[in-house]
Parts: sequence; structure tokens; C-alpha cells
Amino acid sequence: MPGSSARREADESWRKGAFAELKQAIIARTGHHYYIDKDHLLRDRLQRRLAAVACPDAATYLALLADPRRGPAEWQELEAEITVGETFFFRHAEQFAALRDTILPALIQENRRSRRLRIWSAGCAVGAEPYSLAILLERMLGPGLPDWTIEILGSDLNARALAMAREGVFTEWAMRGMAAADRKRDFTALPDRRHWRIADRHRRRVRFVQHNLLSLLEPGGAAGWAEFDLILCRNVLIYFSSEKIAPMLSALACGLSPAGWLMVGHSDAIAALPRDLRTVELSGTTAFRLPTASHSIQPWLPRPPADGLAPISEPKDQLDLDLPRLELMAQWQPWPDAAAPDPAAPEPGAPEPGAPEPAVPSLATIRAFADSGQLRAAAMAAEAAIAADPLDARMHFYDGVIAQAAGDRLRAEAALRRAVYLCGHMVMAHYHLGLALIDGGEREAGRRRLALVLRLCADLPDGSLLAEGDGLTARDLEARVHMQLRPGPR
Repeated sequence: MPGSSARREADESWRKGAFAELKQAIIARTGHHYYIDKDHLLRDRLQRRLAAVACPDAATYLALLADPRRGPAEWQELEAEITVGETFFFRHAEQFAALRDTILPALIQENRRSRRLRIWSAGCAVGAEPYSLAILLERMLGPGLPDWTIEILGSDLNARALAMAREGVFTEWAMRGMAAADRKRDFTALPDRRHWRIADRHRRRVRFVQHNLLSLLEPGGAAGWAEFDLILCRNVLIYFSSEKIAPMLSALACGLSPAGWLMVGHSDAIAALPRDLRTVELSGTTAFRLPTASHSIQPWLPRPPADGLAPISEPKDQLDLDLPRLELMAQWQPWPDAAAPDPAAPEPGAPEPGAPEPAVPSLATIRAFADSGQLRAAAMAAEAAIAADPLDARMHFYDGVIAQAAGDRLRAEAALRRAVYLCGHMVMAHYHLGLALIDGGEREAGRRRLALVLRLCADLPDGSLLAEGDGLTARDLEARVHMQLRPGPR
């Protein structure tokens, strides 16, 4: 096929060129060993930069990067292109539960005299993690917050992501799982009704700086990065080579205060822990401390709300789950295009005769589009996956969540209803449907749906992760639902 031939020629051109040298230069500068065996992924991202600066090949682009006048600015653009910026608020809920229940209470107790906390979010991307910490601390300290000096530092290699972090504007996709009331408390809706700005009181507590973590491994590179009570370096070490992980952990340990805590991501493979740190096992996750840090950990026991929980109606047994399957499937409509295609015309992008069928978009592909803010592409990928397998409840779930993020409540509700019909025990689908109903003014129906979520969670063992829950456990979701059911302003 002509397309395959062109692709082979392009591959051969890159192999003959300076691609290998360029790849090594990128890995050496950024530490992104992740690309060592992902030539096609790196090449696709490089192609965008080559086109932007009108470079015909890798060798010319390498020379541009070495230019003392133009190189530094282009390195920043390239670093932004190859850095993964996927993030959302309160990502990996079990780790935020450990922060709320154990780590931050211990630090608040330790620093009760100085009333000062220093926190570093390393590899913060567009800022959802440090802003999540600011929100969490406000909830924990309550009226006592003004008496504390809170310094939250977010750092990243990606200058473009940091500019977005300072702006503090996010789509609803970055706030998925947060209720409308929580968004209104901590964010301001922008006129386009698709973006939200983090409240100024949270922005004032977070400062962003550009920083390459590899510099910590250089002589004197850790100067100024010390005395942090908490360091989060989550889902960053996965990009480094195995021989750099232990030295990086040691360097981060040097940045801790004597009673400080370090938390990394679940995906960050740690083969051997350096002697600078010891492991602390917490419910649902692991954290690290200096060997000299106190072993005494007091659990966080917040006072129950004075008003308790509002009475709720007993949920119906079926909760609208008895719709006939064909009727339910008939409710699904493809994501609307600008104009309907002519049925007699060949479909755009149709494969050549004899060409293999195009691959059905995977769940990872759909999530990758959505995580990068490409909601239209994510919706179209979910649509294609549903067309290939209309009975896959997960695809209907993501179709609904993506529609929620895009502000299409009716489509979201229909898709989430299909998901819970196809898989009645998909707890996250019931939860998001409850939020969609409440946000749409159907408060009692939404509360009944959330009551069902509590019943489903009660049947699950402690610590069990919820399917499609982004690390959320049944107990975490129960606490979140109780917040939704609590009466009065929050």
C-alpha cells in the first residue's frame, strides 16, 4: 500500500539520520529514559517540533539545539512537547486519604509551635497536585488556617505546563469526580462554561518554578531544596532509568526536614530503597521517612459534623435498571458532527480495498485523549469503541464521563445509564450518574443513586480499589458520598 511504503521510507530516513544521537541528547538532558525503546512515539513528537521550526531532518534540528542563541528556547519547546502532562485533582485517592488521615495530621502536630509547613510537589505538570494540597489543607485547618504559614512549591521541567499552572484554569475533565458544590467552593466558572479557575486564596499559597530533577544529582544541585516537611514526587521516577532511581531518592531524602515525609507514585518502580529512607506502610499506600524520624503516628480523627447526615429516601430496588436492552441501546447517538454525511458518499478516511480493518480504539487511547484535554477526540474514540462492542459497559462509562467534562449533561446521563444497565455493580458509573442527576436539578433521584453507591461500597472489602476509579477505594468513595449527602452549604 502507498501509505505503508511512505511510512517505511520515513522510518529508514530517520534511522539513517541523526535520530539516535538526538534521542540520546534528549535522554541525557531530561532523564526521560522512558523513550529508550519508544522510537515511534518520540519521533512523532519530534516531527511536530521539526515542522514548527522548519528543520528538514534530525541532524539539522540537533544543530539548532546546539546553537547558543536559539537552542535554549527550542529546548524548552521540545521539553514541553515530550513531557507527559496528564494530571487531575486528587489523583490516586488512596494517597490523598493517607495525606489527610496520617501524614498531614502528623506534620500539623509536629509543627504546632512554628505553625509553618513547607511542601514540594516535584513534577507538578499543570498544577492540579499542589492545588489539591492547598484545598486539602484548607479543609483540615479550617478557621485556624490564617494562623499558619503554608508554602507549597510546584516544580516541573515543562515551562509551558508551568505557565498553565500559574494561570490556574482547568477543564471539568481535570476535576472529574468532584461534585458541583465542591467545584463552586474552590473554583470560579469562566464565561465559556467549559473552564474553571482555581480560587485566588488557593493560588496565593502555591508557587511554581521550572526545575530539572536531574540537577539534584549534580554537585551542589540540591542547594536550596531542603527542609521540606512533605515532598511528593509521584509518577515521575517511572521515566528515569533504573540506575538513577536510588540516587534520586537519596537526593530527595536530603531535601526532607527531620520529621518530613516523601511520597512517590504507585507506578514508580523502586527496586532497592537507599539507606537514607525507611518505608512506612499506610492504608492503601506507602510513604518514606528518614531513619531518624519518629515512629509514632497518630491517626487523624476529625470531629463528626454537628448536623449529621440528612435523611434520605430508601432507594428503589431497581433504580430504573429495568429498561429493555434494545430501548437502551437505541438511546445512544454518535457524537454530533457539524453536518450529517451523505449516505451515498464514501466515508472519509475509508481504508483502501483489501486494507486491514482499522484498530478499535483501546481504553488507554480514550483515556490518553481525555487526559490531555482532547475531549472531542476522546469522545470520537469512545464512539468507535462502542460501535465495535455496544455491550462494553466501560466504554459507555467513559462516554458519559467525557460528556460530563464537556458540559453535555443529557448525553452524560444517557451514557451512564447505559453503563449501569450493562454492569449493575459498576460503582463509579452509579456515582457519576448520581452527580449528573444532582447537577441537573434532579436532587432526590441523585441522592437515591448515591445511597445505592453506599450500599454497593458496603459490600466491598476495605482497601479494595474500584474499577475505573483512578485509585479510589470503596471507603474513600463512601466518605465522598457522605459529603454529597450532608445538608447545608459546604
